[in-house]
Amino acid sequence: MSVITENIDSCPYTGTRMVKGRVRARTSEEAPHLDNFFNGTPNWDLVTGVTRGKVYEVIKVEGFGDCEDITFIDDNGEEQTLADYFFTEVK
Repeated sequence: MSVITENIDSCPYTGTRMVKGRVRARTSEEAPHLDNFFNGTPNWDLVTGVTRGKVYEVIKVEGFGDCEDITFIDDNGEEQTLADYFFTEVK
């Protein structure tokens, strides 16, 4: 299940949707497997401009079957896109 599109597995889509919503970047305690993206581990893409645990406003979502890329405004005021597994939903 995606954090933006409820029940995405039942009807996957491909394409870009403009959405309004909020997501929270997963913390190290919630997703320790993401730590390498944030701590500068060699051979891993470094994620910058994102504070783990912070809530971000979503501006668009691009779907690829049963997963999504979420575009949001990062801590530097710029658009950034990360996979949905970097986030959890905000209720």
